[in-house]
Amino acid sequence: MDAAHLHYVIDTLFLLFASVLIILMVPGFAMLEAGLVRTKNVVAVLTGNVMLYAITSFIFTLWGYNVMFGGSGFFLEGVSVEGYSPYAYFFFQMAFVGKTVSIMSGGVSERIRIVPFMLFAVLMSGVIYPVVGNAIWGGGFLKEVHDLAGSTVIHSVGGWALLAGILVLGARRGKYTKEGHVRPIPASNIPLVTLGAMLLWIGWFGFNGGSALAISSHDNADLVAKVILNTNTAGLAGALIAAALMQYQYGKLDITMILNGALGGLVAITAAPDVSLWAPIVVGAIGGALVVFAVPVFDKLKIDD
Repeated sequence: MDAAHLHYVIDTLFLLFASVLIILMVPGFAMLEAGLVRTKNVVAVLTGNVMLYAITSFIFTLWGYNVMFGGSGFFLEGVSVEGYSPYAYFFFQMAFVGKTVSIMSGGVSERIRIVPFMLFAVLMSGVIYPVVGNAIWGGGFLKEVHDLAGSTVIHSVGGWALLAGILVLGARRGKYTKEGHVRPIPASNIPLVTLGAMLLWIGWFGFNGGSALAISSHDNADLVAKVILNTNTAGLAGALIAAALMQYQYGKLDITMILNGALGGLVAITAAPDVSLWAPIVVGAIGGALVVFAVPVFDKLKIDD
C-alpha cells in the first residue's frame, strides 16, 4: 500500500470513529432531557429523541446533504470529496444534523406533540440547516467565517429556532404564577441528567476533533489533539465558573447548573477549538457564566426553556 492509499484509509477510519462519537450524543440528549422533565413525560421525551434521530438523518440522507454541499439529485450525487471516502464524509456530516433539532427538543419539552415537532424536524434537516450550512461550509457567501465545528451552523441555528418555538408555545402550565413568580419544576432523575451531560461531553470530542477532517499527517494529528484538548478545557472552565457563581450567589452548588455550565463552555469553543491553549479557559468561562446569568433573565421574561 502506497502512502496516498494509507492516508486515505487512516483518514476514512478517523471520520467514521468521530461520527460514532457524535452519534453517541443522541443518547446523551435523550438522557439529559429525560432526567430533567417530570416522570409522566419521560416516555414522550425518549420517543421524540429516537424519532428525531431517525427522521433528520433520513431526510439529510435523501437530499439535505446535496443542498448543503452543492450536489444534485439525491443521496451523494454531485458532491466531490477528496482524501477520504465520500461515504465516510457523508456519514460524518449526517451525524451532525440531528443535533440542531435536539437543541430544540429539550427546550420545548413537556409542551409539544411529537407529530408536529417531527414535521418541523423535516423542515429543519431538509431546508433550514442545509441552507445555513451551505452558506458557511458549502462555499456560500459566509465561507470566510471561521466556524470549525458548528457554533453558528448548528448551535446558533438550533438556539434561535428554539427561542422562536418557546415564544410561540409559551411556558409550561404552572411554571409561572399570575404575579410572575417562578414555580420550580424539579428534575425527575438527576443521575440520568448527569449521564446525559457526560455523554454529550464525550461526544463533543468527535464533534470538534472530527471537524479537522484528517489525522494521517504530523500536522493534522497535532491539530486534532489540540482541538480535543481545547474542547475539554472549555468544558472544564464552564463547569468551574458555573459552580463558583452558584456558590457565590446562592451559597450552594447545583449539579444541573454545573453541567449546563460545562455544556455552555463546550458550545462556546465549538467555533474555534483550534486556538491557543489559554483561549479555551476564557471562552469556556464566558460560556458557562452566560448560562448562569441567562436563567434568571429568561424567567423574568417568562421564557421557559
